[in-house]
Amino acid sequence: MRIRTAISALAGVVLASVAVLPSTAAPSTVSPRAQDRVALWGTTFSAGLKADDCGRWKLDDEGFCTANDWRNGVELGTRFVTSRPVSIVGVRVYRIDPANVTGSLWDGLGNRIATGTFERTTKKGWQDLLFAAPVTITPGQTYIASYYTPATKYAFQYNYFERSATRGPITALRATDTSPNGVHCYDVAPCTYPSQAFRSSNYWVTPLWQELADPIAPTPTPTPTTPAALVPPVVHTSAPGAGATKVNRGAKIKVTFSKKVRPATLTRMSVHLHRKGKAARVPVRLSYDARRARLTLVPKMRLRPGTTYRVVVTSKVLDTFGNRLDQDPDKPGIQRATWTFRTR
Repeated sequence: MRIRTAISALAGVVLASVAVLPSTAAPSTVSPRAQDRVALWGTTFSAGLKADDCGRWKLDDEGFCTANDWRNGVELGTRFVTSRPVSIVGVRVYRIDPANVTGSLWDGLGNRIATGTFERTTKKGWQDLLFAAPVTITPGQTYIASYYTPATKYAFQYNYFERSATRGPITALRATDTSPNGVHCYDVAPCTYPSQAFRSSNYWVTPLWQELADPIAPTPTPTPTTPAALVPPVVHTSAPGAGATKVNRGAKIKVTFSKKVRPATLTRMSVHLHRKGKAARVPVRLSYDARRARLTLVPKMRLRPGTTYRVVVTSKVLDTFGNRLDQDPDKPGIQRATWTFRTR
């Protein structure tokens, strides 16, 4: 790996002056000393890639593929689990966007647990963000460490998450069809947190953690949060994802919800597939896997080549408690979920 000694100087640290958001995760009292902080990749790590690995994008001097996507901003993340309780003190990112970049920690249901803003810099390289209050996470539960780049400039590596990556108790999960890794969410896409994926790409963002002072101590009392019975369902992941291109014409469309929904509410009236710009619905067969909370749409005819399709999941879909699907509860009213993809 090619390593420049100067890159370590780029690993600036900023303590975010924001509070941890309500969540089932608990604040930790661990002091995040620099020598105790651990990440999946160190501040002198180089990806060691070649220009051919970057497709149409560029290779920088440190061996990272870098993209300038010219869109409206994107949240980029890594899905991970821990084998024992640890304190997440922040996130580390290989960043190339000099604008106001934010970092976040999410739970598996799409709730933002902690967030903050990186120190501004005109240099590229590894940089740490420390949350105002560290958060103790639960073994076996899935979390996402992410960052938001408003200029849509980011480093990446295709196909990285075809395998898992582990350091200490933290494992960045291998990507699967139903649970991708190397997740993202464009501002123009109908998602409220990073859940889409492209070629199992790694965007070089890692949780920054610290071992608990007493690993056998009782788990702190959870912060009060909204009871699960009152939380509306959302579309958690989809395949093809929002903005996907070159989708196979015979592809099945898989929609995974954040919680179990009532099968009787999954009908042609509540879930639609359209050719973009057409009111008529594309005939599909619907099947629901209650164990995985996953709905599959199977078009009755092969999709047209080079055509954009829109998936619509309406608020007629109810969870087992009777809550209507609300894809963006921060907006007034009940928001449906909708996204597009394009066939080969």
